[in-house]
Amino acid sequence: MKYEMTENVHPAPDAIDRRILREVQADIGRPVPAIADAVGISVSAYRRRLTRLRKAGVVLREVALVDSAQLGIEIIVAITMMEEQSSGYDRLKRRIRSAPEVTQCYSVTGDVDLIAHVTMPDMATYEQWIQDFILSDPAVRRCNSHVVYSRVKFTTAVPV
Repeated sequence: MKYEMTENVHPAPDAIDRRILREVQADIGRPVPAIADAVGISVSAYRRRLTRLRKAGVVLREVALVDSAQLGIEIIVAITMMEEQSSGYDRLKRRIRSAPEVTQCYSVTGDVDLIAHVTMPDMATYEQWIQDFILSDPAVRRCNSHVVYSRVKFTTAVPV
């Protein structure tokens, strides 16, 4: 008997999947029947499709969003490296990935190399952290800090 290997290929999200993604990004904590009803499908179809979207890696994980402004201050840090393609650059990116204070970090084009979103309990803690963690790194040329005093827009939802 001959067996054929088949890949586990997931189809691209269709219009119904996209409606599900819009709804769960808004609030996955709502009761399942309410989400299914908002999408216009049965509860079982919703569950089946959401499971498929999870397995396909479209839905990465489900988390609670915390208001960081109630826990400290937010700071945007623009970091310029001595050299973009260096072991020091890679080392700093690894360190940033492991730093709990850094909630987001992007390698970007333009005048700076990295943009990091940092949450700290207070300015004194931030001052010590920036000195010890960023400015002491020999691969860093300079950094600029921007303290967030209000949010104009914040969302984790991806347009679908």
